[in-house]
Amino acid sequence: IQGSPKHVLAEALVSMGMDKSELRNMEFVLTERCEQAALLAFELHREQNRKNIRAPFMCHILGVASLVVENIGMLVNTPEEAEDAVMIALLHDAVEDQGGKPTLERIRQAFGDTIANGVLSLTDAIPEPGGKKLPKAERNRRYIEHLKEDSAVIALISCCDKIYNLRTMAADAVVIERQEFWKAYSQSPELTMANYRNLGTVYAEKLAGHRIVKIYELALAQVEALMP
Repeated sequence: IQGSPKHVLAEALVSMGMDKSELRNMEFVLTERCEQAALLAFELHREQNRKNIRAPFMCHILGVASLVVENIGMLVNTPEEAEDAVMIALLHDAVEDQGGKPTLERIRQAFGDTIANGVLSLTDAIPEPGGKKLPKAERNRRYIEHLKEDSAVIALISCCDKIYNLRTMAADAVVIERQEFWKAYSQSPELTMANYRNLGTVYAEKLAGHRIVKIYELALAQVEALMP
């Protein structure tokens, strides 16, 4: 959160060559409100499967939320802000994959503007009934431009999302032939990885000194090694 005491201290640490992760990771509790967000995520994604290996898509949702739980306490000042970030992570794919604007309004009614607007920030396309999404390259470009203007908290949730994607890609490649592996993606391997590199540049700027940037770089390097 720009301008917050923790953010100012973190920037001071970075200027001295220290790591933001040296800040104490704030303790917080996930309340019934977060439980309700998780239940809604289960409801919305129940019939959805992952690419390549057909596991329930909730493995992705829970994996991203877990990364946020482990890393958000270094960025926020209150337990409420930390829980909000976890709830956004749990619902980050709900609008894009499961219902568009009606789902967004359902989230807004249930959990308020902070959660709904956070989910919207992480949505690269809102499907219209019977309409087509913009081309993937344009959606990627817009996502990155919006991310540059958004908060460090949204950047961290996005980074956790992409870390999980990259880790999944590396794991899938263990059992899937490389040529078959890349067929699951809508862009070429070169364009897919160029987008991940561009995202990495944004994360390095917005989350400078946070350990999540190094975790992202390690995950990216694993998948770069799989290029055909």
